[in-house]
Amino acid sequence: MQLTTVGQELWKGARKAEQLREAGADNPTVQERLRKLKLVKALRKRKVGWSEIKELVGISRATYYRWQRRLKEEGLKGLAPKPRRPRRLRAKVYWTPDLLIAIEALRKQNPTWGRWPIWLTLRKQNHQVQGQTQTQAQTQAQAQAQAQGQDQSQGCPISERTVGRILAYLEAHGRIESVAAFLARARRGKVKRKTQRPYAQRKPQTYTARRPGDLVQIDTLTVTLGPGEMVRHFSAVDLHSRFSLAEVHTRATAHLAAGFLSELLAKAPFPIRAIQVDGGSEFMAEFEEACQQYNVKLFVLPPKSPKLNGYVERMQRTFKDEFYTQPLPSRIPELQQELNAYLDYYNRRRPHRALDGLAPLEFLAMMQGESVPEGGESQMS
Repeated sequence: MQLTTVGQELWKGARKAEQLREAGADNPTVQERLRKLKLVKALRKRKVGWSEIKELVGISRATYYRWQRRLKEEGLKGLAPKPRRPRRLRAKVYWTPDLLIAIEALRKQNPTWGRWPIWLTLRKQNHQVQGQTQTQAQTQAQAQAQAQGQDQSQGCPISERTVGRILAYLEAHGRIESVAAFLARARRGKVKRKTQRPYAQRKPQTYTARRPGDLVQIDTLTVTLGPGEMVRHFSAVDLHSRFSLAEVHTRATAHLAAGFLSELLAKAPFPIRAIQVDGGSEFMAEFEEACQQYNVKLFVLPPKSPKLNGYVERMQRTFKDEFYTQPLPSRIPELQQELNAYLDYYNRRRPHRALDGLAPLEFLAMMQGESVPEGGESQMS
């Protein structure tokens, strides 16, 4: 059949359209990349830099030349996105139930083992590592061989990485516990058991110090007098009157703390009804027994809450700023004499802002309508 000129043109146009369609001309991604190539070419003619082209068009110099090369070599088909699937894939490995059970049992017996010791143990046990992992093709071949009555027990040996993948599989399905989770749980289980406090208790929120002696806070302070010279300073302060007492020792033990409590009860100008301390070991054992013997309530602070003992903490700062900044002897008896002199000055003469400028004993005397009792000559005058 002879085609007319119009028919020939129509046939050529249809064939060209089919070629373009096969090349991907109707692909939106190809059209967009072709448009960007033309735009970059026009911008380069105008001497526009690549950094500015990247901001305007969104492609780098390397991408532009790669697309140009593909367009030249393959035509429009070269601008189509390439598949990202790897050319070579590792064959799917199927684990037999016996191997899963063996690895699971070893891991449960040794919760901290990783893949290497489990893999090595399997080798030593001659779990041989053969016939335990199979590809899909091997599985099908073995099934056919079994159907024909043939023995196909020999397989490929497992690797250390395969054991690691099996462990990850078992962890993901909750059949074993991860090493990190096991160690965290084990550490929580080994937390130091709380010391039994038969007499001490938490201070009730409704308990308030309304009179002198309702609550006295006690704490210890470590003071460095010089190179290699350290003392332990016991401090006590009454919340209502700010009356204070202190002792120094070479150590802070429950026995010494109990002795300090006896001294405090004897020297305080009011009956003491409650003591508040932190959780230090020096305020346990003999000290707690002494509180119970003297019928004094003992309140213990919660862990990591020194701010609840703020009055005695502030008193210890006063000791550090006013007393321990002076030249002091290093021997305990002489140091205690100096400390007693400072306490006499503090309780009788030192003005206290919280007491409207009165000293603690002046405040107590004003409450009771009496005069301040006479004391020894203070070295702070």
